[in-house]
Amino acid sequence: MSQRRGRWTGALTVLAVLLVLGAMPPAAGQAQAAQVYFPQTGHYVGGAFRSFWESRGGLTLFGYPVSEEFVQTSDGRVVQYFERARFEMVGNAVGLGLIGADYMRARGLGFPRVAPTASTSSVRYFSETGHTLRGTFKSYWDGRGGLAIFGFPLSEEITEQLDDGRNYTVQYFERARFELVGGQVRLGLLGSALVPCQRRPGLPPNAPPAGPVAEGNSSECNTIPNAVASGRVYPSPSAPGTILGFEARNYEPNEPVSLWVNLPDGTTRGLPYQAIADSSGYVLIGFYTHASDPTGQWSMVGQGARSGRVVVAPFVLQW
Repeated sequence: MSQRRGRWTGALTVLAVLLVLGAMPPAAGQAQAAQVYFPQTGHYVGGAFRSFWESRGGLTLFGYPVSEEFVQTSDGRVVQYFERARFEMVGNAVGLGLIGADYMRARGLGFPRVAPTASTSSVRYFSETGHTLRGTFKSYWDGRGGLAIFGFPLSEEITEQLDDGRNYTVQYFERARFELVGGQVRLGLLGSALVPCQRRPGLPPNAPPAGPVAEGNSSECNTIPNAVASGRVYPSPSAPGTILGFEARNYEPNEPVSLWVNLPDGTTRGLPYQAIADSSGYVLIGFYTHASDPTGQWSMVGQGARSGRVVVAPFVLQW
């Protein structure tokens, strides 16, 4: 640990003099034969799924793609996972998979029905599932597509500890999990949690798939060495204009890694250099943000030039 800390401190000291966030950011998506590539995760979206994603809420509701289109082994249906959704071809139309229900089933969760109550402008009771919807969650559900997008509620508002170890007020729906954070509603990353592991690895740019691939088998995950890279930015949170560190693992040995940051407004900003992974696939670099940069949720993205492996490391700027 002390050796790693020394490497990080040394990198920041040297790079603080040299680093300027570049003026040539990669595009958020590049069209390839009607497909859009998202370097944030290394996956493509095209055809009917792209049209649905763009017209029904895009990044805000569904998040980035976390798989390519693939043929689901269980029923032969073409599906694609996004951070917060699963798109499915039902006949010639796109539908949304029941990832809320699937996630609850995978975790063994179940919530008893509550006694019927009269629906009002602030509370709505759903006899179909025996649960209510109210307050901030009801306003969000009503304003973002309602039943067609989220489905029926499958729980009441409950307190649940999420992956960051903190407790949040959440509510499960057939196609989503609502999470209350700082008085605002965000959608849980249930698609990221449920996507088959063998379909998670990203693809390189300019190489879109010719069509849906086979789902494959989870045993493939063990045959792809270091298929999923991981990393972090620290310290976080930090103030605009401070030096940060980015470390990531599981790239190929000595692999060049392209780097850019995603800003809170959805734009990107490239770093004017590539990192080079060491002989173990480890990357450590320093970078800084500008004092005039906006506060909010940022992320550093590192994409391996040979492997196509993508790390998305979130961090927060705040005063």
